[in-house]
Amino acid sequence: MGEEVKLKLIFANDPHSSELAVPMGTTVRDIKKRILQEFWPDSMPTVDTVERLRLFAGGREIGGRDPEDAKSLADSKLSQPEKGMPTPVHVQPVIKTGERPDAEVGAAAKPTMCFCTLL
Repeated sequence: MGEEVKLKLIFANDPHSSELAVPMGTTVRDIKKRILQEFWPDSMPTVDTVERLRLFAGGREIGGRDPEDAKSLADSKLSQPEKGMPTPVHVQPVIKTGERPDAEVGAAAKPTMCFCTLL
């Protein structure tokens, strides 16, 4: 399947790190799924509260949103250190927000801010 790369997963605001070996042909989406399923530390927010993951290596983001996540590591031009050394990858979760979809926002009655006095 091609060259294999070792990734050293470094989690934001957490001393936990893990190593993961994957082929360069693996998509960013598959790596993110695997991180959430197999390597997610207990000290981080629970997986069900995570909207998506952001991965950073070599000073740039790997993948991003859906179109970028479909790219392989090779297509993302992942920088690799010396042979045998793992590539540091910083993992940052994006937490789901409590915002409602636009359809619900319009349906909710908004209080008026009128302070008029009728005589």
